[in-house]
Amino acid sequence: METNMNADIHSELKEKGQALLEAAYEFWKVHQQMCGPRAVVWLKGTDGHFVLFTRGEFLDDIMSRVHR
Repeated sequence: METNMNADIHSELKEKGQALLEAAYEFWKVHQQMCGPRAVVWLKGTDGHFVLFTRGEFLDDIMSRVHR
């Protein structure tokens, strides 16, 4: 797992991050079954929280557009 800090040295962060990735992948698989293949799937809550799940080949392009 990779994030903008070293999650490996923080067990709770690593555990929660892994759970998030697994849940996002499960959501993506169900989304594909219902809607057909999609390279990018996103989920935005009413509170503004946002998760984007995509295949690895889009990572550099997406991250280059993120203002950090």
